[in-house]
Amino acid sequence: MTAVTTQPPRMDDACSTTADASSTRRWVALAAVLLATFMGLLDASVVTVSVPSIQQDLHASFGEVQFVSAGYTLAYAVGLVTGGRLGDRYGRRRMFLVGVVLFVLASVACAAAPSASVLIATRVAQGLAAAVMLPQVLSIVQHAFTGPARATALGLYGATIGVATIAGQIVGGALLSWNPLDLGWRSAFVVNVPIGAVALVVASRTVPESRGARARLDLPGAGLLALALVALLLPPVLDQGWPTVAAGLAAAVVLLTVFVRVERRQGNPLIPMRLLTQRSVLRGLLTVLAFYAGNAGFFLLLAYHLQSGLGRSPLSSGLIFAPLGIAFAVASLTGRRFGALGTGTILMAIGLAGVLVVVPTVPQGAQVTWLLPVLTLVGAGQGLVAAPLIGTVLAGVDPADAGAASGVLLTATQTANAAGVALIGGLFARALGNAPGSPGVSFTTYTHATALTTAAALALTLATGLLVRNR
Repeated sequence: MTAVTTQPPRMDDACSTTADASSTRRWVALAAVLLATFMGLLDASVVTVSVPSIQQDLHASFGEVQFVSAGYTLAYAVGLVTGGRLGDRYGRRRMFLVGVVLFVLASVACAAAPSASVLIATRVAQGLAAAVMLPQVLSIVQHAFTGPARATALGLYGATIGVATIAGQIVGGALLSWNPLDLGWRSAFVVNVPIGAVALVVASRTVPESRGARARLDLPGAGLLALALVALLLPPVLDQGWPTVAAGLAAAVVLLTVFVRVERRQGNPLIPMRLLTQRSVLRGLLTVLAFYAGNAGFFLLLAYHLQSGLGRSPLSSGLIFAPLGIAFAVASLTGRRFGALGTGTILMAIGLAGVLVVVPTVPQGAQVTWLLPVLTLVGAGQGLVAAPLIGTVLAGVDPADAGAASGVLLTATQTANAAGVALIGGLFARALGNAPGSPGVSFTTYTHATALTTAAALALTLATGLLVRNR
């Protein structure tokens, strides 16, 4: 009999296997946290396409349905920096999982809301849950990935933003048309339950725990920042006129000034002032404000123009958004090849200028055909800007400040979204001379209002272009 000897595995083979497993695990973890990101952003865009149905079913005013959208983003913006700090202190994985659970529970409460006031309250709760859940995502990415892998992960994050935003239009329209279990618009919130469950199970098994400085939470700073954001964003949403908006802006400036002074004296401030002294962070945040305010306002006015102006169904309206979303996703993943930021703002400007030409000149029956190519240009431009813009803001940030930096970035994003919906939505309503969705408003009036507010979105795009050019 011939003896058979078995060679033990070489050490380098064992290390390679362990490294491969670790690499696979972090990409699966990324998929889980991006699924939660998809859920949070899907929820906002599903509601955008569902707003006309909510308004009709709950007999709500335009101001109330505006707050259904803006209340979520307002609460989200108010809580984001604190949510990021909670992740730094108590663990980003732990707070992410807590946020997912709270978000799903709030979604169920939204689906059961019997009135506009209850829906607004549950949407605010949902926004606060998102503020716990979503700032952990960028912190987890910053901790788990470096170099080219981080750039790829951020590209996937940017693509998720685009896919979720447009998928919300399509999913919302499909759910309203299909009307499962006769739920109507309520199904737009029920859909979060299975998505959240999958994200929770996968993330609990794959996302590694990480922390920043375990210092006491800056409650005075959190309170001052929350009050400043409410003063800034609430008056436009309530639509009580420009004097009220100006008073809110003045109050916000005072509160932010006090906030900065308090933070400078804190041993562990909510927002480390060193972040705001970094040129890339400060200019990136200004760019984020212009970019996302224009996008959010444009999506809202376009949904109303398609459904109330052109008489399209929610599903048809959502499908018209699809080329924009597909172009956004593709551009987010491939944008590094094209000098993304500058090229992106040019494409956005050309696309929005195309909308400005099409809406007032093309007959009602032919508008969709002409809108599709220019909306594709808008989406491609947005995708080229979104992913590298995130990297611009976070470049050079110390890992210990990852939670705070992520919170600041997402706060700026959601502040811009809420401001865009409130200000451009308010301008749209004034141009109509009536609440959007009201019967009896002519197609000609809708084309005038859509053109005017698209011009406002174009102005914000041009501002974005100037900021990225001079960075």
